[in-house]
Amino acid sequence: MNKQFDSIDGLIWKYLDGSITEPEFDELQQLLKEDEDYRRRYQLLTEIHNGLDARPAGEVSLAQESLPATRSTGKRSFLWLGGIAAVILFMLLSLTIFSEPKLDVILSASREADWRGADLQVGEQATTRIMHLMGGAIALKFPGKTSAIIEGPALFQIQNNETIELSSGTITVHHEGKPGDFRVITPVGRFTDLGTKFGIAVGNGVKDSVVMAEVYEGEVVFDNYENTQVSFTDGDAYAIVGDNEHQVMLADLDGEQVKVTGMFELSSSGERIKSTDNLALGKPVIDARYYNSPKHGEVFPPSALTDNRLNDSGSPWNWSFWLAPDGEAGRFTLDLLDVYSISRIELLNTRNRHYDDRGIDEFFIEVSSDGEFYEPLLEGRLQRIPTQDEQDYQFEVFSFDPVQARYIRLTGKSHHSERGIKQTSNGGGLNEIRVFE
Repeated sequence: MNKQFDSIDGLIWKYLDGSITEPEFDELQQLLKEDEDYRRRYQLLTEIHNGLDARPAGEVSLAQESLPATRSTGKRSFLWLGGIAAVILFMLLSLTIFSEPKLDVILSASREADWRGADLQVGEQATTRIMHLMGGAIALKFPGKTSAIIEGPALFQIQNNETIELSSGTITVHHEGKPGDFRVITPVGRFTDLGTKFGIAVGNGVKDSVVMAEVYEGEVVFDNYENTQVSFTDGDAYAIVGDNEHQVMLADLDGEQVKVTGMFELSSSGERIKSTDNLALGKPVIDARYYNSPKHGEVFPPSALTDNRLNDSGSPWNWSFWLAPDGEAGRFTLDLLDVYSISRIELLNTRNRHYDDRGIDEFFIEVSSDGEFYEPLLEGRLQRIPTQDEQDYQFEVFSFDPVQARYIRLTGKSHHSERGIKQTSNGGGLNEIRVFE
């Protein structure tokens, strides 16, 4: 006979929505302690609620490198319980611990942070209390020249001024201090930063955890407390699957390369958390004339400017770049479909394949919130693409103080030409535009 989950489902949803009462929480705590089926049910509903990507080790079918068993004889972190058990314990403790000493770690920025239990406000000092960030993102500033962004849903505990334990969620770290002075502890082991930028994502299955780590710059050392160490350097990315009894290391998961891509980054001031999404991707481009010779499929509409296809690629009727009409430097308007705070625009020029007779040179950009009144934003020049080699196609970055904008209008003032000789058959053009907060 199938077990009935109606009662515990109601309690779990109330907990996840932040509306659970103290007596109801005591009841939920007791049910989770006593019944493995209820713990499995909690995991399922949690994944539905917050999109936690849990990958049990059994789902992995790729070549893997085994790591030695890790049987710690000293004090064992609660994270070493592994899998959903660590998450449950985190949840149970998060509402029962109240008086922890304050650390020299500051919450420096927050973006739509949705806390469960204890919370932390911008400018406040963190404590060693276990924290549950259901959604949004926060930035932490550690005293040893380390900054970290944590993205919800996440369960974590700051142990001291140099160490953070992450039971679930994603963290990106930038450590500029003394090598070895910052550590991230996970359910499968410890990562020690040697002066770098890196990201870690933790997901939990019923029994095992999956910890993905990627080094963007520098070096990180992973160890599993049995003197087994692995060095990760620039570009290295692995998934480590296991618990306190076993671990395996994978270069890819289900045929896909391991990547840890954070959704947020810190502004240059360190006071604001920005989305890393390209706001222009797939957005409409209006008010743009374009070169159109349908007889041979030589059609280069402005929709190609936001399709994320690069480097003068494509085929007749489906080219990846926009070309202005002959003799024109070109103009277009990008509609972001909503008003955003933006601070960076990236442009990738074109040369029109082997013809080498197109591309914007001088230009200026204006922005508007309503599509009627435009204000000047910046002026600039784009380099000519010298050859068809992919390495010569590079985005050029234009950063500025944050402005509110929905519409971005780029107007070409001049264009590149074949062999530098101005001809009426030449004109402006562009491969791609990207826009970021």
